[in-house]
Amino acid sequence: MGAGGRGGQLPTAIITHIHTGEQQVGKGKSIGAGFDLCCSPVWRGAGLRPVPCWFYRNRSVLDGVEPLRYLLDMNGNELRRRAQQLLATARQPLAETTLIQHLFNVRDSGHRTGAVWRELLRQILGPSGLFIEYAPGCWGLRAWQRSEQVLSELEYVVIDVEATGLRPGNHRLIEVAGLRARGAVVLDTFQSLINPQRPLPRFITAFTGITPEMVASAAPAAEVLPRLLEFLGDHLIVGHNVSFDLGFLDHEAARLGLSLPMASLDTITLARCFVPELRRYKLDILARYLGVAIHDRHRAPGDARITQEVFVLLLERARAAGLRTLGDLERYLYQARADTGARTIVAERPTGGLLLNPAWRQQFPARPGVYLMKDEHGEVIYVGKARSLKDRLASYYAQPLGYTRKMDGLLQAVKAIEVRMLSCELEALLVESQLIKTLQPRFNVQLRHYEHYPFIKVDVQSRYPRVYATREVIADGARYFGPFRSGRAVETVLDIVQKLFAIRTCTRGMPPASRPSEPCLRYHLKRCLAPCRGNVDPETYRAIVADVCAFLGGEREDLLARLRREMWAAAAQHDYERAAQLRDMLRSVDRVLIGQRLLAGAVEAHNLLIVYPAAEGGGFEAFLVRHGRLIAQRRLQYDEVSLEEALTELVRRAAALGDVPPVIGKEEVDQINIIARWIHLHSDDRAFIPLPADLSDMAAVSALMATVRQRLGEMVSEP
Repeated sequence: MGAGGRGGQLPTAIITHIHTGEQQVGKGKSIGAGFDLCCSPVWRGAGLRPVPCWFYRNRSVLDGVEPLRYLLDMNGNELRRRAQQLLATARQPLAETTLIQHLFNVRDSGHRTGAVWRELLRQILGPSGLFIEYAPGCWGLRAWQRSEQVLSELEYVVIDVEATGLRPGNHRLIEVAGLRARGAVVLDTFQSLINPQRPLPRFITAFTGITPEMVASAAPAAEVLPRLLEFLGDHLIVGHNVSFDLGFLDHEAARLGLSLPMASLDTITLARCFVPELRRYKLDILARYLGVAIHDRHRAPGDARITQEVFVLLLERARAAGLRTLGDLERYLYQARADTGARTIVAERPTGGLLLNPAWRQQFPARPGVYLMKDEHGEVIYVGKARSLKDRLASYYAQPLGYTRKMDGLLQAVKAIEVRMLSCELEALLVESQLIKTLQPRFNVQLRHYEHYPFIKVDVQSRYPRVYATREVIADGARYFGPFRSGRAVETVLDIVQKLFAIRTCTRGMPPASRPSEPCLRYHLKRCLAPCRGNVDPETYRAIVADVCAFLGGEREDLLARLRREMWAAAAQHDYERAAQLRDMLRSVDRVLIGQRLLAGAVEAHNLLIVYPAAEGGGFEAFLVRHGRLIAQRRLQYDEVSLEEALTELVRRAAALGDVPPVIGKEEVDQINIIARWIHLHSDDRAFIPLPADLSDMAAVSALMATVRQRLGEMVSEP
């Protein structure tokens, strides 16, 4: 039935409410053949993953639960964790109605639907060894019974895993080990290599000693996990940074439709309470401090044995502090976390310092620039940029290996690092882009090719201009607006323009060159003047086109304000979808206005001076853009002498440049986009000041300098 009669495949749909008899809880639609598709925000409101499934129209209430086993497979572990956290906070058994409300975001369920939720709750809690039904309809934690165990006789299982990286799902298990113990006595052990069914990174082999040949003949996780879960039983789980181990085990168990015991203790948490004199709590540091011998480090069996011995010594310190039972210890740890605040624990895994020459770190300057990583043949394999080369390159030494796909294989291949110091972060961005396109380093994924940025073109040279998208920018007298990051962004802005202005979108011939024709639907919707009829005054139409250009050029704040009012009105009426659409439209327009001010200088032969507050060190940055290129950059100070000298030099550089190129190439457009994004990210205090067309006109140059002084004065006076 869960397959919906379609060959065992579940059709994709978001299912949240249950169909009860001849009625539906929530709004749905019939799809025929006796099946209903139900959609509602309940599960989404509970923060759970949507589940694909169909409901058969004539099943009984409890039969309707059966298809949701798929949902329990997808969300069961998360739901059990929520139930455990709620009960641990309450510290007393809770009624099923309270648990249902907390887990499923369901309130005031009727008798029939309430029976469904109760059955689902039992399917979640019943099979887990974590929960126990203290009384009919009342659930608690089995750990409350375990909490009476004295620490000297505590039964537990220590676990440790090794994996191909740090992130469950992206990376896979390669080894797991466990020690079952009572007090200090080890009762049983578990150990298994696991075939990750993917290549084993070389740095993992160097770090753990586990080779591809060792895991090639090992069993996959699907065979190892059931045996491990049987070994764990419902015992308390102990580990060093246990969340890392449980994260991988929980992911693999969920893929198999299984669940883990969730009661656990972390030796890092215990050490912070009972060994406060240490500053770092890596396993080897903690073990040496407590006098535990270290063998087979970074292998699961060795680390599990070290963790078990450390745990025993930490329990001795807990008993010395007057804690007798597990319940006493849990309450002590709970209070300690409340007093000090929980701290994030980072998995202890190999870092770039294992592979990079430590002597290089002494040579990196704390200046903006670019760095080139080279292999053993001297070939550049990666290019990056940084505001501070010293800080950025130092981060590679601390970066966990395998944490990102970019790190896989990169640092292993680096044999030299060349640094090039530059004047500012913006120059570093531009040089990085040029180097990547020139050298094509194999580890650089982005910026390898010039993008074919889309623009909006207004063919103002036509009698009745159109507004449309283009990827070719030429000096043909038309107005160009952009560049945009994607064709979708262009479509969004065009949609705004076509809703705000009554302009044509068709490509048919216009009178008098062609015969008049019947107008399309846009005319009847009052979204076009329909010049195709032959009776529209060209000057009236051009006035609208002028408004379009002013809007795209950022000169019609009244229209943007109108869109903002519509957005807030939609939100006030709870039409959040419409409000979100308007918000996204406004953001797209804001991005294009920044790029457009730069592009106006590139395409329409206007020189452009950008004045921008410096990101650090005070003062201002001045950028001279000519034909879309960054020609010069100067640091300005707000004093008369140095300001006039810097501006005079920039004007001299601008005057020495040649004519406007007939076509704006992809290099210029790429540079324009980099400059626009950088300024957009760094400040709202942007000043785009056009240079005079005739730079030999001293009166115009004097007016320019006065404008710059005025804008700088405004920036200085702003809080």
